Amino acid sequence: MTSLFRAASPQVMAIPLAYILVSPAMAAPHDASALCSAIATLKIAATKITLPTTGARVISAKLVGASDAANHNGEYCKVIGETHPVDPKAPNIVWQVNLPSAWNGKLLQYGGGGYNGSVPPTTDKTTLGLDVAPTPLAQGYVTFGSDSGHQAPNADDASFAKNDEAMQNYGYMHIKKTLDVAKVLVAERYDRPISRVYFQGGSTGGREGLTAASRWPGAYDGILTNYPTANFVGLRLWGAGLARAVYDDNSAGWIPPKLVEKIAKEAIKSCDGLDAAEDGLISNMEGCRAQSKALVDGLSCKADMSGNPEDCLTKVQIERTLKIYHEGYSLPYKLANGIDTYPGYNSLEGIMMQLGSEPQIRNPPVSGPNAHHSSRSFEFLQNFVSRDKPLDFLAFNIQKPGQLQDRIVQLSEVIGATRTDLSAFNARGGKIIWLQGADDPSVSPLGNTKLYQSIIAEMGQDKVSEFMRFYLVPGLAHGGGRFSPTWDNLTALDNWVNNGVPPTNPIVLDATKSPTKGRTRPLCQYPSWPKYNGEGDMALASNFTCATN
Repeated sequence: MTSLFRAASPQVMAIPLAYILVSPAMAAPHDASALCSAIATLKIAATKITLPTTGARVISAKLVGASDAANHNGEYCKVIGETHPVDPKAPNIVWQVNLPSAWNGKLLQYGGGGYNGSVPPTTDKTTLGLDVAPTPLAQGYVTFGSDSGHQAPNADDASFAKNDEAMQNYGYMHIKKTLDVAKVLVAERYDRPISRVYFQGGSTGGREGLTAASRWPGAYDGILTNYPTANFVGLRLWGAGLARAVYDDNSAGWIPPKLVEKIAKEAIKSCDGLDAAEDGLISNMEGCRAQSKALVDGLSCKADMSGNPEDCLTKVQIERTLKIYHEGYSLPYKLANGIDTYPGYNSLEGIMMQLGSEPQIRNPPVSGPNAHHSSRSFEFLQNFVSRDKPLDFLAFNIQKPGQLQDRIVQLSEVIGATRTDLSAFNARGGKIIWLQGADDPSVSPLGNTKLYQSIIAEMGQDKVSEFMRFYLVPGLAHGGGRFSPTWDNLTALDNWVNNGVPPTNPIVLDATKSPTKGRTRPLCQYPSWPKYNGEGDMALASNFTCATN
């Protein structure tokens, strides 16, 4: 196992003048085409990359014109390349670096999603960024990202993890390796130093952002992390525990879709007004969770009922499936950084449980027909943990993993972002803006909230307030949801880093494709949440305040 460790503005629609006017310092040189072409044959020595590789090379470099079809990013040099592994059996890391002709001196790294396997959309807006604002590349940022060190047709494929180096690259190494390559390209293209380096992403990309801040605090100035899979191994164990609860005993714990939908509707009906606004959003989540027992009691099968599973909850469904879904689990052993629990989800507070459309589990599990988390949990346990030995998924007990326990614990350090001491990042002036959806069905909002609270317990509230803002957003799922907040998050981060101005209850715009699209809300710093003042249009943020009761 030693090989595992080898070495903002309240006016969300206002577009800053800097987006529109290019300063003389950013003026594009006339020889942009020649400078781009000169990079096309560049080879990067392994000594330029701080983590183990055998070097990197550029595959192609093409100047994209400002007037080219479908380009809204201004003129830039699109560079595609690959970083070579030490292990000849490991895949390359494929990356893309976009070098704007009018560079603002800053870099923005993009994170991936799921098990990665493809380069993220580095020419797009930030995760949860405004659709109407210019992209970071159009603003003059060098933007870049990688496939994390393997190539796959979809982000659910974890077969790469049977190779140690590919697994380590996915876990954390690709982040710094790709940054080092981007810095070499910047030095080749421009004649001035880098002023700032930022990271942005959601889900896996959110985990990667927190990883960047904790592992390389001197390399990054700011992080935008959204619904991160921070406790990656804990999440995958939760999926295995859920699968066993649902599918054991001939799927006695499986809850049919109609009843799942009924639970969600009854919860919204019961809790919607707890924030003084019946708007389809549950903001007072703590108050809603306090009502969950009454909700379950009301939907449970009574002695005089026929026990039709479409109509009511059985004892097994309540004691097994709802228990782990709503409350999570505890372990008799500890993962990295002392973690031995994974809190559940707001599954009795209006969030639709994802238990699948079929009562029987497939082999291997498939998301959609089967519970959403079971598929990625199986991929993890088979490829990261068991590897070449066949895995009996439903026989795996997260409480008693036997000979696999040491491997699981070690992996939780390699592929996790649960460190609570971020003092070095704070000391160098780094800033983190962290959004987590209260309606998230993929990453436990309770788990990420607990991690934030653990950081406070480690460092103290005053220190954490110096460099971190954590927002638990009502209605936000794992991207999208009943309320999909969009805002100028990169400008907010940049303003905090450069000018010392933290975001204070910034206004976000709902981007859901529904009749509520365009409504606004304040982002309320945890533990506060948006509470309706009782008067005025509920679509306007000005009629809400951040409250705690």
